Amino acid sequence: MDSKGTGLTLSIGVVAAFIGYILWQISIGFDTKVDDVSTILTNSAANAGLMESIQVVLIGIGLAVHIAGLRSLEGKAKSTCETLGTFCVTVGVVVFIVSLSLGTALTAMGEKFVAAGAGGDAATAGAIAVAGGYTQAANVGSGIVGGLLCFTGWLLIGLAYRNIDFKGAISFIPVGWLAVITGIVGLTGILIVNPAVSIEAGNQITGIGFLLITIWSVSVGLKVAKD
Repeated sequence: MDSKGTGLTLSIGVVAAFIGYILWQISIGFDTKVDDVSTILTNSAANAGLMESIQVVLIGIGLAVHIAGLRSLEGKAKSTCETLGTFCVTVGVVVFIVSLSLGTALTAMGEKFVAAGAGGDAATAGAIAVAGGYTQAANVGSGIVGGLLCFTGWLLIGLAYRNIDFKGAISFIPVGWLAVITGIVGLTGILIVNPAVSIEAGNQITGIGFLLITIWSVSVGLKVAKD
């Protein structure tokens, strides 16, 4: 891939995924608890078409395109940390993309859950809610694992870029330190805030980490594309 393709895929892919992430949060509700299965199923059913489009097109394809750009960028820092970091981010994103199938399953369950509730079939609705609980638990777990891998990777990438003379399009932001801070913020949300406060609070912190990843990718991507 040439430098223009590397820069565009690196930046455009993550912007699409970030937009999808925000729309997905709006669809299920920003204040919805991760264990509030009934609300998750109901909201998923209400936004069934939108949810599937967001998950498959914006988040799934956006992340895949972003990783193509990140892997093409590999070699810029020429260090072990960069190689390990890129690998960790790649595996973490694969986990995220695979977990999208769980979100799709919740959407399908949500439609049946709402239909059963409307028809007065409490037994069926209850069974669907139990199955939805297991699916949501797997969804949350995969998100945590994927997040650990991704933010560990960004921490390593940041350590690698601290040792080279490279500036992004947003020249006043040091790309090395930005990636290091991104990794620390995300890992803090997952390893400290999740168990000490709540998963919802931890998700808010990791959401900030996702925003920082977007800023880094756009800054570096535009610079590489221009060069």
